[in-house]
Amino acid sequence: MNVSINQPSSSLSIIERLEKEREEQQEKLASGRRINDAADDAAGLQISERLTSQINGNAQLSVNTQDQANVNNVQSGQLSSISESLQRANVLSIQSGSPLSDNQAIQGELDQLTEEVNAIAGEVLGDSSFLSGLDASDPQATQAALETAFNTINQTATDLGAETNALESQVATYETTRVNLSESRSRIQDTDFGQTSSEAQQTNVLLQSAIIAKKEEDGRKGLLVNQIV
Repeated sequence: MNVSINQPSSSLSIIERLEKEREEQQEKLASGRRINDAADDAAGLQISERLTSQINGNAQLSVNTQDQANVNNVQSGQLSSISESLQRANVLSIQSGSPLSDNQAIQGELDQLTEEVNAIAGEVLGDSSFLSGLDASDPQATQAALETAFNTINQTATDLGAETNALESQVATYETTRVNLSESRSRIQDTDFGQTSSEAQQTNVLLQSAIIAKKEEDGRKGLLVNQIV
C-alpha cells in the first residue's frame, strides 16, 4: 500500500491564503489606504493618481493667485502712503495762501513730499515723475496738480481693490475644488477602518480555526504512519 505524507494539505493552503489576507488587511490598516499598489485595484489606483495630479495643480494655482493678491495688497498700502502725502501737500498748498505763511519752508516740504511720492509711484505705477508742479507761490496751480494726482491714485486703488477681490475669490474657488477632489480621492483610496477591522477579525478567527484543523490533520497523518510502520 502506497501512502504519501508529503502532499500539501488543504489546511496548509487555506492557512497560507488567510495569512496573506491578514497581511494585506494589516497593511491597509497601517497605511490608512485601501489601495497601496496596482494589485489592490489597478483602475482605482489610476483614478487616484489622476486626482492627485489635479489636487497638486489646484494647490499651485492657489499659491500663485494668492501671491498676486499679496503683491496687490502691498501696492494698495503704497497707494495709501501716496494719498497721505498728497493730503499733507494739500494742507500746505492752502497754508501757502496765507500772507503770514513761510512759503520758503512750505516749498521745502512740498519738494520733499514730491520726491517721496515719485519714489513710491515709480514702484507701484511705473512713473517716477508722477507728481510735479507743486509751487508754494502758486496755490491754484498746486491744487490743480494735486487734484489730478488724487484722481489717478483713487482710480488705481479702486481697480486694484477689485482685482484683489477677484483674486481672493479665485483662491477660495481653488481651495473648494481641492477639498472636493481630496474627498473624491479619499473615497477611492482610503481604508474603511470599520469594515477592514471587522474583516481582519474574521480572518484571524478563520486562521486560528485553520491552524487547529492543520494540527489535527497532522496528528491523523502521524497516527497513520505509525500504523503502517
